[in-house]
Amino acid sequence: MSTFRAVVRFSLVATLLIAVPSASPRAQDADPEAPATSDAPAKAKPRPKPKPPAPKPAAKPAAVTPAAAHATWPTGASTVSESYGDWTMTCTRPSEKVTCIVAQSQGDSQTGRRKFGVELQVPNDGRSEGIVLMPFGLSIEAGVTFKLDEQNLGKGAPYSLCMSDGCLVPISFPTLALDGMRNAKKLFVTGQKSSGSEPATITVPLEGFPQALDRAVALSG
Repeated sequence: MSTFRAVVRFSLVATLLIAVPSASPRAQDADPEAPATSDAPAKAKPRPKPKPPAPKPAAKPAAVTPAAAHATWPTGASTVSESYGDWTMTCTRPSEKVTCIVAQSQGDSQTGRRKFGVELQVPNDGRSEGIVLMPFGLSIEAGVTFKLDEQNLGKGAPYSLCMSDGCLVPISFPTLALDGMRNAKKLFVTGQKSSGSEPATITVPLEGFPQALDRAVALSG
């Protein structure tokens, strides 16, 4: 991802973020003829009418996930933004192409200033591209590392540039990592403080992440 694209995509997110019929019974043959009592031939016994086939049981409808059940854009809407737990799902379609992301932001509730953010696009070709906004005061050279609960996630990622809100870290998660995020409780993002080797860890709750991702995938079509 180029630096220019990273800045544009994250700025866009900052602006946007304020689911066999049974065989018919065979007809019986006529009874054997009785001894003749006259020249008239014995009449054959009428054949019983075949029973109609038993009706098939009604087929059960296929299960539909909540995300797929509501994967319909509101009439005339070019943007859909929904919250799922600690995550927000945002889809835009200014033209025929739909762009969907899932994101989480953390900041100061008093000032409304954002200090941390993470966004991920829907998976494409086995990977999900995204970006992380880290706060100031961290060592740029050290980059950041990721952990799901107690398990390390990849080898970390370097910073790309800093802007007014903080410093950006482009990320690219394989679908295996997304599967891990579905089942984990928390994502930990760790950087090193610029004043020394002491780590600074940001906790990212994952409640609502599976539902937000499923909804984004459904709307992206």
